[in-house]
Amino acid sequence: MTTKDAALERSGESDSNIRLPSTSGEHPLMLSASHVAVPAGVRVLVADDDPRIVRAIASTLTRIGFDVRVANDGAPAMVMAEQSPPDLAIIDLGMPTSGNEVVRRLKELFGPAIHVQILSGTDEEEARLAAFDAGADGFLTKPISMKELQRRMVASARSQRAYIEARQAREQADRLLAWGTEAAALLAHDLNNGLAVALSNISYLSQVLTVSDDQGQALSSTLRALRRMSGLVANFVDIARFEDEALVPRVGIVRVRELLLEVMAVHAPSIGRDVRHAVTCDPDLLGSFDEALIARVLHNLVGNAARYCHAGGLIRLTAAAAPVVDDQPLTLEITVENTGPHIAPALAGKLFGKYALGKGGQRGLGLYFCRLACEAHAGTIRYAATADGPSFILALPRSLSRPAAAGMTAGG
Repeated sequence: MTTKDAALERSGESDSNIRLPSTSGEHPLMLSASHVAVPAGVRVLVADDDPRIVRAIASTLTRIGFDVRVANDGAPAMVMAEQSPPDLAIIDLGMPTSGNEVVRRLKELFGPAIHVQILSGTDEEEARLAAFDAGADGFLTKPISMKELQRRMVASARSQRAYIEARQAREQADRLLAWGTEAAALLAHDLNNGLAVALSNISYLSQVLTVSDDQGQALSSTLRALRRMSGLVANFVDIARFEDEALVPRVGIVRVRELLLEVMAVHAPSIGRDVRHAVTCDPDLLGSFDEALIARVLHNLVGNAARYCHAGGLIRLTAAAAPVVDDQPLTLEITVENTGPHIAPALAGKLFGKYALGKGGQRGLGLYFCRLACEAHAGTIRYAATADGPSFILALPRSLSRPAAAGMTAGG
């Protein structure tokens, strides 16, 4: 008979007694269970290399309402704890992976939010002191009384109630957030498809129909609105993909001036008649980036510039190759600037955060998307206050300053 078998038998509560019902049909521990109240959802980690002891403890605690997770050694117990944080733990001291090592790791991960009981076959002072030095909250010596263990764990659960409720609230919030994120992603995907169809059809009709001036203006206004809505939804979808590292830019060679002119042409009809706009860029300047992503960044920035530009002011798009510094790769800088009010210093440092607060107290994702798109290219975006107004500068690496070699294609 092993030491652990003897421990169970001497306690008068063998594994078979714990698993099997009594002759009256009632589990032998249910009477004591009726006198204790276990908070709902309390998670207990039990680690012991003796499967009989693990089964005995798990069965006892499960019967009175604990959510019990078991491991047969310290190493898997620590992995399990990282994946699903326990509220209470019963750790055998004499496992291949020392119980004290497990206690130290649990306390390192969760601090006072976890209550740890050490289970040991020895009651020597040196072993007890070492366990408490490792961070144990209690020390149980075999043979163990299941009734005493039961009451100890219920008492521990009561003392840990605040931590348990906080953990449960966090996990509930995480579940709701995950559900909301998934629902929003599905909705955005469906919206994106519908807007793409509508945008394609309106673009086709505006090209093939002969309409009056008023009708033409209505079509153009609808087309601009659809483009803006499509861009906003696409930004939302891509932000989630950027954050999941599932979106990789499709880099290609881009004629930068043509891109800037196309972006400005889209926004020109919606810019006030008293606001001027200009593009300054070498016709031969080439960039190496995902044209579709950077175009959407520029649409975001130019759209913002159009909203905040002064009457009689100027919106300018500028691009140039930045000076070479040491052995750093060539960098392309694209600047979007407008005359108008500067961004308050209190807001300027937080512009590119998720749901950052903008002018007028509005929150949005536009500049956050711009930052993620630039960072996906190993680039940056920054804000600068010039003498005439706000300026946003994109810095994208791997730009080219001379015409592309044979075999290179624009776009990507």
